Amino acid sequence: MNNSALLKIDQKVVELKQAIKVPQGEISQLPAKLSKRLWVSPEEFLVVTSAPLLAQWTLAVSGRWPARLPEAKGRRGPKPIYTDGSMIQMAWQMGYEEVIDYFRAQPGAAQVAGFPAGQIISIGQYWERRRVIGIMPFWFLFVGFVGQLVYLGMIKGTNVIMDSTTLQAWFRIDLDANWSFPKPWKGSVWGYKVHTLLCRWDQLPIMFLVTPANRQASLFVITLLSLAVACFGFSITLVRADAGYFTTPIMWFIRSVLNASFVIDYNLRHKGKRFLATLFFIDQWRFHLRPQAIIERHFAWGKCYFGLQSAHWLGLVAAYQHTALVYCSMLAVALIAHGYQRPELAGSRTRGLALKTLS
Repeated sequence: MNNSALLKIDQKVVELKQAIKVPQGEISQLPAKLSKRLWVSPEEFLVVTSAPLLAQWTLAVSGRWPARLPEAKGRRGPKPIYTDGSMIQMAWQMGYEEVIDYFRAQPGAAQVAGFPAGQIISIGQYWERRRVIGIMPFWFLFVGFVGQLVYLGMIKGTNVIMDSTTLQAWFRIDLDANWSFPKPWKGSVWGYKVHTLLCRWDQLPIMFLVTPANRQASLFVITLLSLAVACFGFSITLVRADAGYFTTPIMWFIRSVLNASFVIDYNLRHKGKRFLATLFFIDQWRFHLRPQAIIERHFAWGKCYFGLQSAHWLGLVAAYQHTALVYCSMLAVALIAHGYQRPELAGSRTRGLALKTLS
């Protein structure tokens, strides 16, 4: 990477720091709940996480940063956007019809979500308004939730892990999707790739990007790290990654720009098939790369309990929206567990939120 490229990155970092100032909601220690589950309702979910405040800030700041990705066509003018409704839909794994029906049956929750009194939009309008606003409001909503957890001290951002996972596209006619590199245990996947930067100690996402599945993961590492430092001012000291990120530009950026250390897997096949690993090498490899399994568990957790793999949409814009809402739900559950003084439930959606049948 040359000096001009680094200068451009520094300029973008300065602009982002000046434009982004995450509002701090009234997050205080609530009375501790001693029950096995927290049984948080959707209305309580929005209030405790300060979601309405974050949604207003998101729509305000996203207007300053127009997305470079193609937006949906057919927009006729500005209309009210109900980002909080999308949060409820994703956190409780509802369909579009279910979330609209819930707000019609619960006027209190609808009011907290920003709907006018007695006026709930139709399913078609809900989907249309969500489709046309694009990527940036949802991405900044994710940034807002991470900022809240950083403010509370739950996310440190000093020891981070990088990796990516593939999401299978719902439609084979999806023009933005592509085939991933084939793997022996599952072959190729037609879809998208989610590049994630994870905080090791809290096991929560702090930055992400979405690309077609055929993009090489190592191409977006510098962007992920730069965005994390720019948005939250992290002092990254250690970066962990697998063998796919063992490249000279990445290691140079971590050492020279971030002044951090790295633990990146090395593929011994680079030295030839006859190279034998020593016992000392194997022992060190197992010790240093054991934390890499944390991000693998994170992806499995997101797909199993938060619907990360439930890709019933079409296009890269929808993929960004879906991934941002899934990660926002993860962060919101951790925020709720902190508020009710139950940190052991920070990673459990089923024990933190009320059952959908009881809403």
